[in-house]
Amino acid sequence: MKQATHKTLYNTHGWIGIVSGILLFVVIFSGIPALFEDELEYWQSPSLTALPKSQQFDLQSVVDAAHEENFIYSDFFISPANDVRSHHILWNFDREKEAFNTLFLAAHDNRVVEADQSDSSHILAHLHTDLHLPSPYGRYLIGLAGMAMLLAIIAGVVIHIKWRKELITLRPKRSWRLLLTDHHKILGLWTLPFTLVLAFTGTILGLLGLISPILALAAFDGDVEKATRAILGPKAEIIGEPLNRYPLNDIHNTFKNDMPGVTVNMISFSGYGDRGGYIKFSGNHDEKLNNLQATTYKMATGEPVHTANFIGNGPFQRIFAAVVPLHYVMYGGGWLKLFYALSALAVCGLIISGNMLWLERRGHSQEHWLGKLTLGVCGGLVLATLSLLSSSTWLRHVGADQAFWEETIFWAVWVITTLVALKSQASFSLAHGIIRLAMIISISTLIGDGIMNQRWIWTAEGWVLFVQFGLLIFTGILFVFDYLLPASKTTSEKNKPTAQPITS
Repeated sequence: MKQATHKTLYNTHGWIGIVSGILLFVVIFSGIPALFEDELEYWQSPSLTALPKSQQFDLQSVVDAAHEENFIYSDFFISPANDVRSHHILWNFDREKEAFNTLFLAAHDNRVVEADQSDSSHILAHLHTDLHLPSPYGRYLIGLAGMAMLLAIIAGVVIHIKWRKELITLRPKRSWRLLLTDHHKILGLWTLPFTLVLAFTGTILGLLGLISPILALAAFDGDVEKATRAILGPKAEIIGEPLNRYPLNDIHNTFKNDMPGVTVNMISFSGYGDRGGYIKFSGNHDEKLNNLQATTYKMATGEPVHTANFIGNGPFQRIFAAVVPLHYVMYGGGWLKLFYALSALAVCGLIISGNMLWLERRGHSQEHWLGKLTLGVCGGLVLATLSLLSSSTWLRHVGADQAFWEETIFWAVWVITTLVALKSQASFSLAHGIIRLAMIISISTLIGDGIMNQRWIWTAEGWVLFVQFGLLIFTGILFVFDYLLPASKTTSEKNKPTAQPITS
């Protein structure tokens, strides 16, 4: 490679990283709790975790139980109990009030159960998907950040021609700059497959609203509505003739026979109560990566009217169908999610080391405004996230205001940490302080779960134990990072003459 080309790619890699780095950290770190949204939503509501484990599902009985509770709507959705939760969720969106009507039914007996008021899982998930910005602008911004990440990865791969050596070289007792360089290269090379998947899928999901018209133009002569129907299925054709009873279980059994190996995660009713109504079963194939499957039936006759089956179709549809399962790990179980989470933490470290390295190579100290902003925003998000989870346990008995106070605490901690970092003149000391405070808050979450909810880690089981175990792992990672991070820039350069590269 010519030197001029190498320099251009090197500068491109650095500038893309520095411009989009902090935003990417926010998106990727918030993606970790978003990855476990179902598990966190289950954990944050002890009244639901106390239900007996059951995944039994009789569709007609569930709908009848909902009607007895006056949950009667033309359009509504059902999410059956799964391997995480033991309750069914029913909801309808009221367009006039712009609010959701929600009902929870215990899976073992279809009785109504009340969820706790915590909203921590949704706060974190919405940060990852929309940055809490008006739709669809936050999602577009995330898509552009994913595109920037792809470009930075491509440039980084090309410029690192000695990747075999860089993959295993670490010089912990040399200069601060070499320490940052080695960590940045190691994290970047070891997480390369993960970052490629993350950037590619995140770009598509973020920019889907812009991509859809282009796809419609190519495949459906610009007819976006036709393209939407081809993927999502038809809408109900209300004809004004009532249908008093639907063979719902028969239609459900038909879907299970038509789509063996598919686990239903959502049932959509459109035009319920009318002979022109439809019912759609959507789910994921247990043994396929491009596993999104859906079939729409006429409720009056049980006749299938639309099927979205990506298995066996062309390569484009297979790739498109694999985007969501790849991004949110809708396969492989909890342990694969844990691997994704640890990989995402490594990418967060990659971003921070990249920003610090960019400053170091230009002769700036860590007290440069960019260094302070990186510490404040990134460290503040870690503190805010853990504070949010901790508050969801300690504020359980606040009542209807719990979600308000959780969100207030989340944003207050994040903003205050950022402002303190921008004012600080001792970034290394502040970084240690943030890490240690984060460890304390993480442990306080476990203590709060024990005191307020009687769910101590030695008595917990199932997904509650999984969440608590995840908090312990993260606390351990923070402890190691706090131990390895120098107390100041100069301490990392001690014993410099005797240091040797660690290779194998």
